[in-house]
Amino acid sequence: MPKTIRELADEFGVSKQAIRKKLDTNFRANYVQTVTRNGVQTLVVINSGYLLLKQHFIGGNYQKPEGVTFTSKTGNRHQNTIELLNQQLAIKDSQIKEKDAQLKSMHKLLDQSQQLQLMAEKKIEAFKSTTLKKDNLTPSSSVNNNNTSNTKNAWWHFW
Repeated sequence: MPKTIRELADEFGVSKQAIRKKLDTNFRANYVQTVTRNGVQTLVVINSGYLLLKQHFIGGNYQKPEGVTFTSKTGNRHQNTIELLNQQLAIKDSQIKEKDAQLKSMHKLLDQSQQLQLMAEKKIEAFKSTTLKKDNLTPSSSVNNNNTSNTKNAWWHFW
């Protein structure tokens, strides 16, 4: 089955440019055909040309590094996207931890503020109660006499 340049590059683990360098005019004339796929004309290498390229890239001087796997561009793009998303996720996790610490400190400060407010209200109540007790202990008869004498003097008596 004929294969495209991209398929060959993926299979041999080389770039498309390396495949195209091997497709000289003599090779193209003998082993390359133009086929229409999905409405687009593409170059395909027939089986005998595939065997020659395979022999060159795999059996020849070229040695594929062991343990390294090559993926297509979309695979690399997806891998880069996943790595980017993992980095962003790690950043977001650290930001959430910072916000949690801020919330704890704000909660502690709010509790302290409420306790201070309560203590201030208790002191105000204590001060009010002591002033009321002092007022109740003072003699009120002299105050009452002054008030009654003022009420007996009505304004019409001055005319």
